[in-house]
Amino acid sequence: MLKKTFAVVATLGLSVSIFGGSASYAQTSPENKLEQIQQQKAEEEYKAKEEVQLAAEVKDESIENIEEQSEELTEEVADLSDEEYTRFMHNYVSENNESTEEMQEKLDLLGVEFVPEEGKDIQTMAMKDPSKLSLSVYSSKRAGKSYWYLQTSWRSKEIEFDPATLDVVSMEWNPKYGKFYTATAGGKGITTKRDGSKRGKGIYLFNVNDDVTIFDSYASVQVTKNKKGWLEFGSKYTHTYSATKKTKTGQAGINFDSTGPVGGYSYSVTKTSYVSSWPRYNENAVYLR
Repeated sequence: MLKKTFAVVATLGLSVSIFGGSASYAQTSPENKLEQIQQQKAEEEYKAKEEVQLAAEVKDESIENIEEQSEELTEEVADLSDEEYTRFMHNYVSENNESTEEMQEKLDLLGVEFVPEEGKDIQTMAMKDPSKLSLSVYSSKRAGKSYWYLQTSWRSKEIEFDPATLDVVSMEWNPKYGKFYTATAGGKGITTKRDGSKRGKGIYLFNVNDDVTIFDSYASVQVTKNKKGWLEFGSKYTHTYSATKKTKTGQAGINFDSTGPVGGYSYSVTKTSYVSSWPRYNENAVYLR
């Protein structure tokens, strides 16, 4: 951790669901009070994670102060597991008001090569309006590692009133340039690995439970270089919601598409009479040397 003492750890953008804003609870029933206590405990436990604190501190500190402790911080980042590192990156990138140049300079001092999105502001999403979904796609590579992290993060401030099947998010990439190494989802978070059967075709699918407390709203695949050149990659988030009063649960049905926009496979969610859905897509590219 940074040597400077911080009186307050930066507040995270936590919410009651993937479509929930800042946690607030009515004080009218024992159930609501219990839910508030559980939420506060979960929030405290999450903010106590070393990688979450590290992301908040790096975000708050000046480049000059980080530079003074670059060697120590680089070692800390290098020692993080893949799960811890992707959580660190998610918390650092999300809701970061720094310029892309500042973010790149800070991470470079930590031994991280970072390819952010250029000129894309973080937005929020209306429940049934995909145009406002905050879906960020970025890549990074740690010093000493042979693989790149292709990562997506998402956020929203709407509450899920009509839950249906689990949402689906993909990481997609051009398999001619990037070879699948492994995939990472956030621990006890809302994201879980779903389908890696087409990983050789440049796609990996994750399930997203948008009806639970949200902390780790991200997914990542790690890829190694197949050949030199521009590796295009992207992510599609498909939100499902109940189109009727009948709520459907479980996994959404999916179909694979061999003509994905970045040179590999993509997917679509199977339509039903009870469940509606909308997708949101974003993409990026990184040059593999």
